[in-house]
Amino acid sequence: MVVGIVFFVLQTAVLVGFAIRGSTEFSEQELEGLLRAVQHDGTAFSVATLVSGVGSVLLLLVVIKLKRGSLIGEYLALTRPRPSALLMWLGILTVFIALSDALTYVLGRPVVPEFMAEIGATTRPIWLMWLAVVVVAPIAEEVFFRGFLFKGLSSGPIGAIGAIVVTAILWALMHPQYDVYGIVTIFFQGLLQGAARMKTRSLAVPVAMHVEANLVATLEAVFLLPVG
Repeated sequence: MVVGIVFFVLQTAVLVGFAIRGSTEFSEQELEGLLRAVQHDGTAFSVATLVSGVGSVLLLLVVIKLKRGSLIGEYLALTRPRPSALLMWLGILTVFIALSDALTYVLGRPVVPEFMAEIGATTRPIWLMWLAVVVVAPIAEEVFFRGFLFKGLSSGPIGAIGAIVVTAILWALMHPQYDVYGIVTIFFQGLLQGAARMKTRSLAVPVAMHVEANLVATLEAVFLLPVG
């Protein structure tokens, strides 16, 4: 809960900073309007993701270090997976992404979600989006969900299977910028990444899967949308 609060506070602070741009003379309604607008600003989103992601990971490392007898590498399963296992899970995710995109297309829905389209069109410089979405977000989210939370939940009554389901639900709900269809898709992806974490006993595998998924989504936002 503390990490979640810190994550929210850091993101909100960055978004507010972008909204007011150093000015303080706003009415309450004007400020609310600026905050709504800045949530669709790719640059603000990217910087908020970078700040909250790095801050959350640092806090998690401190929490683990303070836990008596805990080693960060062991607690977060920072082990090197077998190359064959890593390739297998990346392949499984590739099939999942292909089937998901195909279903999305058949249902007449946009393959590139509106949120990703907005981020891709409004982030300046564009490398901020790549750094935030493809590198920092996957590492920070997996350290928290498939690392920290998975370890704690799987050690309790619900076991590893329960931990996979709970972390997938919480991870999906953490993405309110998408519609219900998108959140459900994220939930199923979370189940895959949780299963990979359980089977390989390595956080590196779900991190790599998360990077792959976000890389594909970013490439789609860049190349599937019309210029201008």
